[in-house]
Amino acid sequence: MRLSRFSLLGVAVSAMVGCTEPSDEPTRPNTPPLAFVRYINAVPDTLSTTVRFIDQVAYSPITFANVAFRSVGQGNYQPTEAKARKLRVFTFSADVSAAGNTNILVDTTLTFEAGKYYTLLHLGYARPGSTPKQRLVVINDVLPATPAGIAFRAIHAGLDVGNVDIYATPTTTDVITGTPLLANVALNTVSAYLPRATGAFAARVTAAGSTTAVISAAAPAGTAGSASVDPLAGATIAGSIITAIAFPATPANSAGARFTTPGVVYYVDKQPPRTTPNP
Repeated sequence: MRLSRFSLLGVAVSAMVGCTEPSDEPTRPNTPPLAFVRYINAVPDTLSTTVRFIDQVAYSPITFANVAFRSVGQGNYQPTEAKARKLRVFTFSADVSAAGNTNILVDTTLTFEAGKYYTLLHLGYARPGSTPKQRLVVINDVLPATPAGIAFRAIHAGLDVGNVDIYATPTTTDVITGTPLLANVALNTVSAYLPRATGAFAARVTAAGSTTAVISAAAPAGTAGSASVDPLAGATIAGSIITAIAFPATPANSAGARFTTPGVVYYVDKQPPRTTPNP
């Protein structure tokens, strides 16, 4: 099981990369059909959250606990029995008897299909009277074939940011010119994967029709592999498949981590091919 995660901080930027390769899981007798699920917290005005699959313990994610705003559940994609699954999302508390663990944000049943990958994007506001109200957005992650360069997509989860254009420039300080990669992107839009040559780049988010960046986020470079170490995905590593998600700032009444400006976080959807022998 391959897992990698690191952070890149800059001006209005948060970057994180992580991925578990479900294909690396050993095959066990009597294993049911599996889907692969991850949870990303895009709710800016409450505590960290915990996801519990409450229909069964076996073949259910157990690492989606205490997930902070702008973070992904530990382990990224987790194997999950493929069928209709009952789950709840709670505000997190370290005290299992505390009210925080009984504050149910989402109570739903979702159907997962065998062999498919899903992102559960928890989007919206949790505080009463705030709009849009928090909810789970289920994204079917149709991963492309391993690219010759990299594959990159974007998701707009920036509440109150408005429609945006997304550009790619070599660094976070280059002048923005030309045609955006993605134009007039609305909230909750999931772009297609775009092929790119390997090489450093920064996502530059502007208001639709503008060339003034409101967020500038350098993509993680990644790490080349060797005969003894597998590669880690990034802009410079061929075969990487990554997603950038735009998040809002946290409001003044936020009970969780505070972010004074909007930001972008990068997530690994699939690591590059291994360079070490399979165990």
